[in-house]
Parts: sequence; C-alpha cells; structure tokens
Amino acid sequence: MAVSEDPTAAYAERLPTTRPPGVRLSTLRHAWFRLDREPPDRWSWQPYSTPRSRFDSPTGTCRVRYAGDAKRVAMRERFDQSRRVVSAAQLDLHLVELRGNIRVLDLRRDNTLDALGLDDQINTSRAPGVWTACQRLVDLVHEWFGERCDGIAYRARTTPQSSVNLAFFGHAPLAAVTLGTLAEQPDLLARSVVSDGFAIENWR
Repeated sequence: MAVSEDPTAAYAERLPTTRPPGVRLSTLRHAWFRLDREPPDRWSWQPYSTPRSRFDSPTGTCRVRYAGDAKRVAMRERFDQSRRVVSAAQLDLHLVELRGNIRVLDLRRDNTLDALGLDDQINTSRAPGVWTACQRLVDLVHEWFGERCDGIAYRARTTPQSSVNLAFFGHAPLAAVTLGTLAEQPDLLARSVVSDGFAIENWR
C-alpha cells in the first residue's frame, strides 16, 4: 500500500459539514497589532484568488487579515518565514494597533476543537493537509455565523503557550490606528534584536 507523503492529507475530512452544537463564539477584549504595507484606510478586503496564508478562503468567499496580541508577536509572526531577518525596505511597514470588542471562533479552547473533531494542529501546524483544513474552516465559519463572527483566534506558532493570533474579517468592529512605520519603533526593534534573535538590515 502506498504511503502518503503528507500524513495530514485527510485532516480536512474531519471537519463537519454542518455546524455542531458545541461550536460557539467567544468575546475578546484587548489590543491587537499588525504590520502592513499599507495604512488601514488603504486596506483592501478583496479576497485572494488563491489562498496565501493559514485562514485565507479557498473559494474567495471572504478575506481576512492577521494580527497578534502584542507588538513582538506581530514581529515574530510576520518575519518567521524569513528567519527573523528584516530587510531595509521592510522598515517602511506600518505598525497598526486595533482595538474593540469582537466575537470570534476561539481555536484555543478544547471544547471548540472537540466539537469540530480537530486537534491542536489547526493552530500551529504548517502541514499542507492542516492548511487545507484551516482554509476550509474559514468558509464554514462565514457560512455558519455570517457577520456575527468577527474572526478566528488561534495560538501563535512562534510562542504558542503565551500568545494569540487573530484572523479578522473586514466587518470586525476594530478601530485601527497607525503607530508609525517599523523604522519609527526603536524600542520594538531593539527588543526584537536582543530578545528574539532578529537581524535588521541598515538599522542603527
């Protein structure tokens, strides 16, 4: 019998087709932070034709953006795939703070995972089969809750025991404030270098 190269290939098949009774929304109340090429008033919510990240819709039904529950979380998550190397051009990224009470599907909760028939891989794994499940899940959440759900909360891959990421929809009642460019955040950059192992090009 042939062995699949990806042991998670069938992971998405665990997802229910109808909303289980145990899948409920939770309210979160704290600040979120995002690094973006554009300031908030220029953000586009046009769905991608092809998913790019964990909770991007595979059908183009909706668009999400991502944020972390601290500035350093936003840094670690944004630059994880580049091994925490920040190019000189990326110092022009905007650091955005988002605040507001939001209703989310919280994947950190055991009862939510149990109701969905999933495990903690949905939070942090980058296996192709898990990402397929993540992307299908965002379409299901949109179908089940509509605009009653503002996003999906999940454990941050880089600091899973202590940090939270948010994939939020355009209708989420979050007030966005630009805190300046990354180059204008000397304390954040210094902490990222000293405590988180970042390398930053052309920064003094």
